[in-house]
Amino acid sequence: MTKSSELTDSQRRLAEPAARQSIIRLVKEVVPDRWKLFASALICMIAVAGFTGALAWSTKLIVNDVFVADDAVAARWVAVLVIGISLGKGIAQYCNSILSVQIKRRVAAFYQRKIFHKVLRQSVQDFAGLSAPRHMAKIGLYGTSAGTIIIALTSKFLTDMLTLVALVGVMIWQDPMMSLITAILFPAIFLLVNRLTLRVRKLAQAQAELQGTIGAAGIEAIHGIKTVKSYGLEEKTYKRFSDAIEALEKRLFEIARATSATVPLMEVLGGICIGLFVIYASWQTTTEGKTPGEFTAFITAFLLAYQPAERVSKTMVELQKSIIHVETMFDMLDKAMPDESRGTGSLEHATPSITFENVSFEYDAETPALHNVSAEIKPGERVAIVGRSGAGKTTLVDLVQGFYPPTSGRILIGGVDITDVPEAELRRHVALISQDVFLFEGSLRDNLSDGRQGATEEEIQDAANRAAVTEFANKMVQGLDTQVGPNGQSLSGGQKQRVGIARALVKKAKVYIYDEATSALDGENERAIMGATLGQESDSTILFITHRPSTLEWVDRIMVMKDGKLVAFGPHEELVETSKAYRALFNLVVSEQRKAKGRYGGIMSLFARKQD
Repeated sequence: MTKSSELTDSQRRLAEPAARQSIIRLVKEVVPDRWKLFASALICMIAVAGFTGALAWSTKLIVNDVFVADDAVAARWVAVLVIGISLGKGIAQYCNSILSVQIKRRVAAFYQRKIFHKVLRQSVQDFAGLSAPRHMAKIGLYGTSAGTIIIALTSKFLTDMLTLVALVGVMIWQDPMMSLITAILFPAIFLLVNRLTLRVRKLAQAQAELQGTIGAAGIEAIHGIKTVKSYGLEEKTYKRFSDAIEALEKRLFEIARATSATVPLMEVLGGICIGLFVIYASWQTTTEGKTPGEFTAFITAFLLAYQPAERVSKTMVELQKSIIHVETMFDMLDKAMPDESRGTGSLEHATPSITFENVSFEYDAETPALHNVSAEIKPGERVAIVGRSGAGKTTLVDLVQGFYPPTSGRILIGGVDITDVPEAELRRHVALISQDVFLFEGSLRDNLSDGRQGATEEEIQDAANRAAVTEFANKMVQGLDTQVGPNGQSLSGGQKQRVGIARALVKKAKVYIYDEATSALDGENERAIMGATLGQESDSTILFITHRPSTLEWVDRIMVMKDGKLVAFGPHEELVETSKAYRALFNLVVSEQRKAKGRYGGIMSLFARKQD
C-alpha cells in the first residue's frame, strides 16, 4: 500500500467518527427543546410504516378471498379495508410532511441565529480579509444543512426504516426462506452505498466555498456598480461570476453522478431478487401447497420495500453534503470568544486618561504596524493623531477600542489595562465616529438611540441639536422618525456624519475617537458642529485622526506618527519649531493655503509664517 493510499484510509477512518459525533450533537441540541414536534412526527412515521405493511398484507386477502374463492361479501369487506388503510396512510403522510417542514425551518432558524450571534461576538481581527456576502451565504447554508440532516434522519430515514421493518415483517410472516434470499443481497447493497457515500463526501467539501464565491461576486458587483462602469470592468466582473458558476456546476454535476448511481444499482438488484422469487414461488406453489395470495403478499411487500430501501441508500449518500457543512458550523460555534480570555475589570470610575506603554503591534509576522509607542494623554485632553497613510494612526485607535490586543506593551485608561476589561465594558466607555459612518436601516431616531441602550428622548434630542441633525431633520416631514434606508442611503455624506457624531454623543463616553469624522462637512458647518459638541464634552478625552488643518484648531496636542512610530508629541506651536516630520507633513497643505488665503483660518497662517 502506498503512502498516499494509507493517508486516504486514515482520513476516512477519522471522518466517519467525526460525522457520527456531529449528528449526535445535532440531535442532542435540537430535539429536547422541540420534543413535542418530534414526538408528533414519530407517531406519523409509525402510522405510515404500519399502514404500508397492512397494505402489503391486504393483497393476500385480495387474491385468496376475492379472486380465488370468488367471495362477493369478502370482496366488499376487503375493499373497505384497503380504502381505510390508504386513507389512514394518506393522512399520516400529510401530517408528517407538514411537521417536517416545520421542524426543518425551526432547526435552520435556530442555527442561523446561533451562528450570527457568534459572528457578532467575534473580534474585529477575525473579520480581516473576510468577504461579507460569502460569509452570510455560508451562514444561511450551514443552518439549512442542519435542518436538512434532521429531516433526512427523521422524516426520510426513520420513516423509511420503520416502513422497511414493517414490510420485512410481512415478508418473513409469509415466507421465511424467500426473506433469507433477500437478506443475502443486502450486504452487497450497503457496500455499494458506502462507496458512493465516501465519494460524495469528498466532492461536497468545497461546495460551500463555491456557493459563497458566487454570492460574493454578484453582491460586490452590484454594490460597486459605479466602479465597475467607471473603469469598464463589466467583462471582467461577468467572467468572475461566470467562472464561479461554472466551477460550482461542475462540482454539482460530479455529485449528481455519484448520487444518481444508487437508483440503477437498486433496479438491478431488485430485478435479480424478483427473478429468484419467481423460480422459488413456482416450486413452492406446486410442491408445498403455498397459496397465490401468500406469494402475492410477499412480492407486494418486497416491491413496496424497494422504494424505502432505495431512498435510505440515497439519503445516506446525500447526507454527506450536509454533514460537511454542519462539521464546519460546529467548528465555528466552538471557537473561543475574546471575552472568554479577558479579565473582569471596570472603567466605571476610571478617569479618561490614556497611557501607551511601549505599545507594539503586528497584524502578522510580516506586517509590523506599531513600534514601541509610548505617550500619556491627560483626562479631558484633545489630541490629534497625524501622519501619512500607513503611519499607524488607525491601528493605534483600533487598539484603544480593543479591536486588537497589542503584540507587546500596554494601553491603560484611567490606569486600568484595557486587556483586563471585558470588551463590552470597554466599548461602553469609548465612542467612535468614523469617516464612513455606517447607519442601520430604520429611522434617524433609531440610529441615534443605538448610541446607548435606554437613552431618554431628551438625551437623543439634545445630541441631535448639538450635532446639527435637527437642522436637516426638521425639514423632513417625519423629522427624526424619517427612514434613512440601508446604510443611510437616503442621506448625504455630510448628513450621515452628523448622525454619526450625534450617536456618539448619546453614548456619553469617556473617550471619543473622531476618525476623519468631519471630512464631508464644509468649514462653516464643521466649525459650528465642533464648537457645539466639544464644549459639552470637556470631561471626556478626545482623539482626532485628521488630514484637515482646520481640525487642529480644536486640539491641545498633536501626536505625529511615521512608519508605525511616534516621532513627535506636543502642541502645534512647539512642533512647528522642533519637528521636521510635522513640518514636512504639511508642506503641501501650506502651499494650498497660500493659493487660497485664509481658507483654514488663523492656525495655518501661523504655520505658514513659521515656515517662512
